[in-house]
Amino acid sequence: MLSTSVALNLLASLGIFVMGLKYVRAEPPLDYHAEIMKDQNTSAETLMVLGALYKAMGGGFIALAFVVAILAVFGVWNDVFWAKLAILIGALVAGGFTVLGARTVEISTGVRTPWRIALGLTAVSTVAFILSVI
Repeated sequence: MLSTSVALNLLASLGIFVMGLKYVRAEPPLDYHAEIMKDQNTSAETLMVLGALYKAMGGGFIALAFVVAILAVFGVWNDVFWAKLAILIGALVAGGFTVLGARTVEISTGVRTPWRIALGLTAVSTVAFILSVI
């Protein structure tokens, strides 16, 4: 089960990395942000702040992806419980805030946001944890 858990964690890590890369490379506003703000007269300064936030969030996702991959390969693979738990906690915290924040915006605005991706990646990490401890 450890090899399956490591594989699932690496899959989640790849997904997190791709999400991070999307935000680091994004030109604000992203499509769904533009849709939410379509009735606003968005200033250049606001777009600059959004761009900075995209970079910070994307960088955080990329860092999390590397940490998950390293913990999976060197911790989970060696059956180290704290490494398994660290990945789970990281996934639940990062994924939970991402899901709740984006889903709240979607409910409020009716514009589809990417909370489903975060939920899926969090679920993959959770299944990986369960498989690693049984």
